[in-house]
Amino acid sequence: MMKRVIIGFFVLLLAGCGSSDSAPKASHFEDDHEIAAHWPDDLADAATKIRERLDWLQNGLPDQEHGNHGHEDHEQDPAAEIADIVSWVPEVAADTNLPEADWLPLYKAAKSLSSKLAVSKGKLSNDDREQLESLCTSIDAAVTKIPEHLPNLVRGK
Repeated sequence: MMKRVIIGFFVLLLAGCGSSDSAPKASHFEDDHEIAAHWPDDLADAATKIRERLDWLQNGLPDQEHGNHGHEDHEQDPAAEIADIVSWVPEVAADTNLPEADWLPLYKAAKSLSSKLAVSKGKLSNDDREQLESLCTSIDAAVTKIPEHLPNLVRGK
């Protein structure tokens, strides 16, 4: 009798320790972390988003007069989003298979430009714009060196 009580107790104890969620959590921090809507999908997207926001600063946001037009990722002012994206370039580049020799120049340029943008506080000078375009050009060149973006040189494929 006592054996059945102990076994029953352990069964209830184990059943009570289970999670109420049917799917396991991918991260212990997923409840604490929200990804910004303007986070780039990949390295090429970082350059695209920087250029897009530079255009928004120059010509105004496209959704100001004619609806959203697919720019639902706009959360704040374009200059602040540019600063965010530039600061994320090293992390996004590190997530690729880019060789270190091609990754380091992006890292250094983004870190330097990120510091400069923090000081400018949303007021982009012509020099800032030129450096941003230079970073985008460097990103474009680096993307072509990512192994999965190289053409397949194996005969017959």
